[in-house]
Amino acid sequence: MSDDPKSAKPLFLADLMKPLSGGPRRPLRSAPLFGLGALALLAFVASQCVFTVDPAERAMVRQFGQVTSETPFGPGLHFRLPFITSVDRAQVSLTNLHIPVFSVNTIDNQKIDLDINVSYLTPESAVYHLLYEVGRSGNSDIRENVIPVVQDRVSRIFSIKNTNTISELREGIQAETTNALRAALKDLFKIDLQSLQIAKIIYSQAFVASNERSVTAKNEAIAEENRVKVAEFQAKQRVTTAEGEAQQARAKASGDADALRLRAKAEKEAAELQGQGASARYRSEIDGAGGFENYISVLNAQARLRWDGVAPRFMLGGDKGTPSFLMSLPDTETRPATAAAAPKR
Repeated sequence: MSDDPKSAKPLFLADLMKPLSGGPRRPLRSAPLFGLGALALLAFVASQCVFTVDPAERAMVRQFGQVTSETPFGPGLHFRLPFITSVDRAQVSLTNLHIPVFSVNTIDNQKIDLDINVSYLTPESAVYHLLYEVGRSGNSDIRENVIPVVQDRVSRIFSIKNTNTISELREGIQAETTNALRAALKDLFKIDLQSLQIAKIIYSQAFVASNERSVTAKNEAIAEENRVKVAEFQAKQRVTTAEGEAQQARAKASGDADALRLRAKAEKEAAELQGQGASARYRSEIDGAGGFENYISVLNAQARLRWDGVAPRFMLGGDKGTPSFLMSLPDTETRPATAAAAPKR
């Protein structure tokens, strides 16, 4: 090799990679692939330097396990140190959480299953507490921490309720449970409960069967009571009908009695009027005959004119100054003389 620097040629990477045996080699063909890999590496590193936060989220950053952000990051693009920082996110929009079906015991030792849904909001001031002071760091177990608290508070409320009154008092029980759970979630997790819905209350088969028997017995008792009421009503109706018929009979009897009295009174008045008329007629006849004795003489004279030869059955007797009377005569006295003198055979 010449020591003259002007005669020296530039040293390329391809020259260094020539084999020891000497001889020319082709340039390295993997250079484009190497460039693409470098670009990909640079892109990956750049992606690790930034992170985005959605509108429904808030984020905190940890570096070597220590939280470096004083306040939660809001929506948008943010920078961080690559590879040595971690981003933890918490949802701050309305969260709907379904609680798996679980069993509770009531005060009368009945087992029921509950299907419950809760909705809550996470205020920005509670993000740090939820991410790093409750459970494990990050947002991996926020829901898992909320679920047992919901189950516990609901169980406490139902444990003092009677199973037979749960359906009747369901609205009040739900309000009572909501208030208790709202206080617990605020105290433990600093989150705001928006609503609690008791989707289903599933009673045990034994309780359902017992309740059905109770309802059947109650319905039968009501039916029997209704039958008794119907019988009492029918009896009262018969009594009312009998009283009506009795009143009608009394009214009819009273009417008949009044009619008899009126008829008797009318007949009496008619007889009195008839007697008064006859008396007046006799008086006028007596007065017309010139006195009683003359009237008797007239009657006798009229009788003799009408006599057919048969003695009268009645005779008018009496002396002067004494009242006259009619006397009945025997049949032998009234027969004709020829008949009385007929010879016997």
